[in-house]
Amino acid sequence: MTRRAFPIVASCALLAGCGDGALTSSLGSDAGATLDARAVETGVLPNPDKIEFAGRFETRSDLGIDKFCAVNTGANRFNIGFLAVFGPESKCEGTGTASVQGDKVEIALNGKGACTFAARYDGIELRFAGAVESGCARYCSERASLSGTHYFMIEPGDSAARNTLGREIERLCG
Repeated sequence: MTRRAFPIVASCALLAGCGDGALTSSLGSDAGATLDARAVETGVLPNPDKIEFAGRFETRSDLGIDKFCAVNTGANRFNIGFLAVFGPESKCEGTGTASVQGDKVEIALNGKGACTFAARYDGIELRFAGAVESGCARYCSERASLSGTHYFMIEPGDSAARNTLGREIERLCG
């Protein structure tokens, strides 16, 4: 560093340490809330108070189309069905129930044994937990897993959900 640059760098460092935090406090945690509110107003983010969980969800990949559906049964409870594909022969498929509280979704599958796990829904994407209990493997063929699967809302409403087709289960939410 040259002799002329050192005093400038040192002065900048001293000035940076002398602030009263006005810039930080003016942005603070309210900045995130303000940005979120504006994003909801403009439709970039869904309104968390008006999120609809009932509907048909999908995720497309080279391996096939993963599907999820939810039909409202009242009081934030839903009948659900899902299909997660891992190629032409490998899949997870089942039906059950879900309860929704804010962005938290508790899913309980039935028919092949106990399987309950948590999921998150932000109004656009439903994400299953990265790890699910071992009993959930009964709903999957060999080398398939529910862990970490995700689905995007493509059509809201109970009627859309009832038209969601599975492989072994004809209508996942029928």
